[in-house]
Amino acid sequence: MNEEQRKGAQLRERVAIAGEVHCLIVAVFLTASCGSVTPAASRMETYEAQRRTDYVVRELREEAAALRAEMAATRIAAAKKEAEFQELRRQVPLLIQESAEAHKAEAQLRQVKAEQQQAFDAKQTELTALRSERDQLREAKLELQTQAVQLPPLRDALAQARAAETTVQGRVKELELSVASLTSDLDKLTGELEQVRKGLAGNRGKSAVKPGKPASTHRSPPPAKSEATSNHAPSPAAEPASRLISAPASQDRPGHHIVASGDTLGTLARQYDVTVEELKTANRLQSDVIHVGQRLTIPADGLHLSP
Repeated sequence: MNEEQRKGAQLRERVAIAGEVHCLIVAVFLTASCGSVTPAASRMETYEAQRRTDYVVRELREEAAALRAEMAATRIAAAKKEAEFQELRRQVPLLIQESAEAHKAEAQLRQVKAEQQQAFDAKQTELTALRSERDQLREAKLELQTQAVQLPPLRDALAQARAAETTVQGRVKELELSVASLTSDLDKLTGELEQVRKGLAGNRGKSAVKPGKPASTHRSPPPAKSEATSNHAPSPAAEPASRLISAPASQDRPGHHIVASGDTLGTLARQYDVTVEELKTANRLQSDVIHVGQRLTIPADGLHLSP
C-alpha cells in the first residue's frame, strides 16, 4: 500500500467516526426531548451537543481539507516519481549499454596492462643482459689495459726475435753456401776417383798375363768384396770429402741439431736413423712443426751417425 492509499483510508475512518458522533448526538437529543427533563435543561444540553458536534465536524472538515491537500501533493509527488521512474526505465538500456561498454573497456585495459607487464618483463630481461654485457666489457677493458701495459716488453721481445731470425737466416745462407761448395768439391773428387779406378783397371789388365806362362797359372783371384764395398767404397782421397758431406752441417755440438731451411722431422729422423716419435719425445714437441734455428736434441740411438 502506497502513501496515497494509506491517507485515503485514514480520511474515510475519520468521516465514519464523525458520522457516528453525529448520530449519537441526535439520539441523545431525541432521548432528552422524550424524557422527564425540563425544556431548558434539554435545550442547554442540545446546544452543548450541537456546539461540540459543530466543533468536531469543523475539525474533521479541516483535517479532510488538509488530507485532500496532502493527497494532492502526494499525487503530484507520485506523478513526479512516476515520471522519474519512466525516465529511469528509459535510461536502463542506456545504462546497460554503458555498463557493457565499461566492461569491454575494462577488459581492454586489462589486456593493455598484461601487454605492458610483458613488455616490462622483456625490458627487465634485456636490462639484465645489458648489465651482464657491461660487466664483460669492463673485464675485457681491464684485460686490454693489462695487455697494453705488457705490450712494450712484448714489442722488445718481438724485435729481439726478429733480429735473431735475421741472424739465423744469415747463418742458414752461409751453411747453404758451404754445402754447395762441399757438393762441388765432392763432384770433383768423384770424377777424380772414377779416373783413378779406370787407370787401376787398365793396369790390372796389362799385368794379368805374363809372356811364356798360361794365364790361368799367373792370374790371382780377385779379393772377395761385398756388393756394398765394391760399388760404394770411396777411395782414400775421397774419404775426407765424404765425411764432410755426411756430417750434419748444422750440428753445433754432439747430440744436438740446429734446424736449417728445408729440415723436417721426417728428414732428420732418416738422417739420424731414429723415429719421428723419438725426436718429438726427446724435444717435448706437441706437433710436427719445427722452426729454422731451433736446437733439437738427437736421441742416443741416432748419435752413432754423427761424426
